[in-house]
Amino acid sequence: MKLLAEIDKLVATGKMVASASDEAVADIVITTIANGVTASFYLTRAQATIVKDRFWTPERIRRSGLRPISEEETERIRAELGVKVTNFRITPIKCSCGHTYDAFDFIQQGIREHGIDVVNSVFSLKDSTFLQVNPSFTPICPVDNQKLSRSHNPDDGIEYDCDEYGGCCYQE
Repeated sequence: MKLLAEIDKLVATGKMVASASDEAVADIVITTIANGVTASFYLTRAQATIVKDRFWTPERIRRSGLRPISEEETERIRAELGVKVTNFRITPIKCSCGHTYDAFDFIQQGIREHGIDVVNSVFSLKDSTFLQVNPSFTPICPVDNQKLSRSHNPDDGIEYDCDEYGGCCYQE
């Protein structure tokens, strides 16, 4: 009964709650990505795994440039930013100033925009994961404040994922 009251409150804010098989939820997420719709999903770990397995094919990884960050960058994120990440993968973006916007810059920008507590909360989810689809997030170079994208399309932003965080996926 209490769970239904919480769902009722959430839906009253204009948010959707859906219940379906893991495969059906993954179908909804993949369709959302393919249609270029912006949405955020809180998924079970199993649902996120299905989405990632379908979306991050070896060919897509190659085209996007998604790559794991180094142990050194993982440690720098923990030591300097206070955020623990595991197996973080990202599509780095080279700025015209020569700086490469990578995981450290992404997480640092997230802290500036949302606060350390929000960032740590997303990376600390135990039973779910947060996946952003076609978000409006714009990477900003910390060296010259230039807006960055991976191509000439300004909506072609950075993609990332990791074990604790569903990540971010864009339409191709």
